[in-house]
Amino acid sequence: MKMLIVTASQTGRTLRMAESFAAGAREGRADVDLVSAEEATAEQAIAADAIVLGSGVHMGGMESSMRVFFERIAPLWMQGGLVGRIGAAFATGGAGGRGGAELTLISLWALLAEHGLVCVPMHNRLAGYSEAGCHWGPIAWTNPRAGEVGPTDAHLEAAFSHGFHVAGCTQRWRAGAG
Repeated sequence: MKMLIVTASQTGRTLRMAESFAAGAREGRADVDLVSAEEATAEQAIAADAIVLGSGVHMGGMESSMRVFFERIAPLWMQGGLVGRIGAAFATGGAGGRGGAELTLISLWALLAEHGLVCVPMHNRLAGYSEAGCHWGPIAWTNPRAGEVGPTDAHLEAAFSHGFHVAGCTQRWRAGAG
């Protein structure tokens, strides 16, 4: 099973979350391609069974490179080229709390849904959920209340566990066991 993780990471924090997500997905037997939004292609998206988006938060929304990626693959929307794949998302925000990350996750989910992907939420029984989870997906922030710069170990644990979960859901979906 092939998973494409597309990241928009100006500071490297989102990339660290992506690497943890990818490690969890690989543990769940996924073949993972981790690619920046600037370099991701329509061909990579078409080849994937699951597409995961990770973005830093800018002004309450996703990084611009992620939006540009979806503008580049807009012809796939016209063709229905991604319909029926699995989708998921995660985000890194700033200034403590959620820092606009939930809005970013909703925007990422909207892009996935627009292309007809079946989105996998992060449920509250996954490891790391209580520290860094949201039903839309894992969240890391750069200034947590404890004073650590993220992603913290708890943020990375949430990304890892959701990666493992998304890989399992993708396998079940592909096997027809939904």
